[in-house]
Amino acid sequence: MTADADLEAVYRLFTWRITSNYVPHWDFERMKGEIQSFDDWCRVYSDWGARHRELGDQALASGDAGAAGLDYIRAGLFFHWASFLFPHRPDEFIAALAAMHDCWRLAARFTSPPMELLVVPFEGTMLPGYLRRPDGIEHPPLVVLVPGGDSTKEELFNLSQYIVGRGIATFAFDGPGHGAVSLDLKLRPDYEVPIRAVVNHLYDRPDLDTSRLALGGISYGGLFACRGAAFDERVRAVFAMSSWYSPAGRFATQEPVSQRGLRHYMGENAAAVQDSMTMEGAAERIRVPLLQVYGGLDPASPPEQAYRVEREVQGPTTTVVFEDGVHVCNNVWYKARPLVARWLAENL
Repeated sequence: MTADADLEAVYRLFTWRITSNYVPHWDFERMKGEIQSFDDWCRVYSDWGARHRELGDQALASGDAGAAGLDYIRAGLFFHWASFLFPHRPDEFIAALAAMHDCWRLAARFTSPPMELLVVPFEGTMLPGYLRRPDGIEHPPLVVLVPGGDSTKEELFNLSQYIVGRGIATFAFDGPGHGAVSLDLKLRPDYEVPIRAVVNHLYDRPDLDTSRLALGGISYGGLFACRGAAFDERVRAVFAMSSWYSPAGRFATQEPVSQRGLRHYMGENAAAVQDSMTMEGAAERIRVPLLQVYGGLDPASPPEQAYRVEREVQGPTTTVVFEDGVHVCNNVWYKARPLVARWLAENL
């Protein structure tokens, strides 16, 4: 598989995902002209990330803190995409992740609402995340957000915007296999374990109403959130976007560029790790409201996976399929993300 074939696969599979998460379409098309093969990917996205970070510096210098916060968020997402599926060049991969973290640090106090950057101790390392509390609400409920298998917490920022707009606090974090944490710990089938560590860390905060706690995630993160709800009685609601009952057997059919990335995120035996991820024995333990959002045009995570979960859970279940939606409904994000926020507000 050539680098050009890798690039074609990334555009075919992930264009909507990238452009629905703070990469303007104009910039996206201009970068396509600069990227001749996938080997150029991280360098070009990092160069453009630096340009957007400079816009933040200029806005801050002119006294426009609100604009600066958004510029730094956008820059951070450019660096996220720079690192995306790029661990085969570790120096570039690590540099992009570090730049992403730096942009998030710069953005934290200038976003609305602000971000509180936190770390959760877990198995000899730290799981970084950002807490956002809605303005004007003293003890808001909390939703813990889990990224997908090749994602990071930064990719959940826009979804968190809709949720905090509904008066609910959000905490998005990088767990094993995500971002820089992937250098120490890999994705695991019992992801309820790191989720429980995160909930334990936040549960007694006096500025949150954790008696109204929800979990949610995108893609693999949705499966992990459902497992978290199955094995933690403190959870009151859970949502999953384009997830699986089990992704077993997927690895052999995935593009080589994704397979290489997953060997980093999941470990060298990625296929076996993926095959062991399942809701079997867990779905039947879910007794709280569950929302599943799927795309009808998504062959990777077809709605049949949602219906299989739905048949086994013991609580009230709402399954919404956007027939024109791709994976995580990133092409119809303007329908799917507000839906999730409304459902959370109704169920918390």
